[in-house]
Amino acid sequence: MVNMLSMLMREAGYEVVGTALNGELAIESIKSLPASALPDVITLDFHMPKMDGMRTIKHIRVLVPGAKVVLISSDSTLPVVMQAKNAGVDAFIIKPFEPQTVLSTIARFE
Repeated sequence: MVNMLSMLMREAGYEVVGTALNGELAIESIKSLPASALPDVITLDFHMPKMDGMRTIKHIRVLVPGAKVVLISSDSTLPVVMQAKNAGVDAFIIKPFEPQTVLSTIARFE
């Protein structure tokens, strides 16, 4: 999923400043970026190893307060959607998805 999203974004002309396979690595990746390279949009899953999406979002909101967060998950149960809303997720995409859904969602934040 990470590689597919990264390739999709690059092919659409977006700059991908980093990828990570879990929440902890995502936070470390963000911390290692210079301020000029911080992401405008961050995509992540709800269910990730080591640090789930909700905990990761809390860290992202501190590290990159202006970033838009797009949660992409196959879990669209009411508790997950409510947690995402309460965490301040800017968009929620349900897997499986069409590539155009991701691109149109990201384009809303330009």
